Amino acid sequence: MITAALALPLILAVVLVLSGIAKLRAPQTVTAGFRDLRVPAALDRAWLRALLPWGELVLAAALLAAPGVLAPVAAIVAALLFLAYWVLIRRALSFEEPVSCGCFGEASAEPVSGWTLARNTVLALVTLGWVACSFVTSGPGLIAALRGADALWLLGGALGALTLWLSMPRGAAATAAADPAAGAGGLGAPRPAGAPGEASADQEAEDYVRRPTPGMLLRDASGEVISLRALASQGARLLLLVSPGCGSCTITMADAVQWRGNLGPVTLHLMTQAPQESLEAQTDASLHEDALYDVGGFAYELLGMAGTPTAVLVGADGALAGGPVGGYEAIREFVAQIRDQLAEAEQLDPAQDDTGQADADQSGEARPAS
Repeated sequence: MITAALALPLILAVVLVLSGIAKLRAPQTVTAGFRDLRVPAALDRAWLRALLPWGELVLAAALLAAPGVLAPVAAIVAALLFLAYWVLIRRALSFEEPVSCGCFGEASAEPVSGWTLARNTVLALVTLGWVACSFVTSGPGLIAALRGADALWLLGGALGALTLWLSMPRGAAATAAADPAAGAGGLGAPRPAGAPGEASADQEAEDYVRRPTPGMLLRDASGEVISLRALASQGARLLLLVSPGCGSCTITMADAVQWRGNLGPVTLHLMTQAPQESLEAQTDASLHEDALYDVGGFAYELLGMAGTPTAVLVGADGALAGGPVGGYEAIREFVAQIRDQLAEAEQLDPAQDDTGQADADQSGEARPAS
């Protein structure tokens, strides 16, 4: 009984800690999440967005440490927070365009779904269960009453959860992008052997397994259906899978305007499952002509993309040359790697390289932190 009761605040505390840390690591996802989930204007305040991750961390500690009469207070606050999250997710499922919640920073870049609602339903029920228990006990009281067997049950459950989490696929964000320009129509140049500090990069390049370019069909901006293989045979392509309702995608699409002009022979394409008018309404006109539309919805499976935004480099030699990588920061680093490889291969104009780097630096400095 003690173990079961203590599991309730422990589960909530772990979720809040993971959520809070993820939001602190990627604060832009909080702003994007508030916007995409259409949080009421009365609650959409800069100070509230800044305090939310810290509030989640404090609440996590309070759920486990609040004694006596403070235990129900912490439990009720947690219940209100998780119920509010549930309402936002339930409402988001009715939006015309898919949106991401940013619940766990860039790790939750994929659009909300029925699974997201089911997860939040379970968490809301857990909070209500702890509210009921908190009137007769508290976190410190349960911890003090733990006996050896209870502690072993909790430890076993924690180790089981950790094992399950570690065994789960890490998604697009964790997929290595070894040598982004290698095989992209002769763009790549091998790294100098024995150069200091490059052993790990060489090892990653060796570990990266290039897969054949899938024979998927896409629609271009003019409405013509084209094969990805045929398109890539004309030159290397950097595909950015985005969703107009995704917060991290908004930042990625904004930076894509600069990236497309600074990648030399690599052509950048936005790719989406959304209607053409939706994408064009939220992107710069310079990106419209090269946009591709995944009308069959095959990109996720065939290219190994786990969510949005995700980037993959398609070589001109019939194989993928890098990625997929997911999340804005990972994509930005991926683009920088491609530029570095192009520069090494002397396929990037020096003036363009300097301009592109300055643009990237300026973009990074100008980006708001909240």
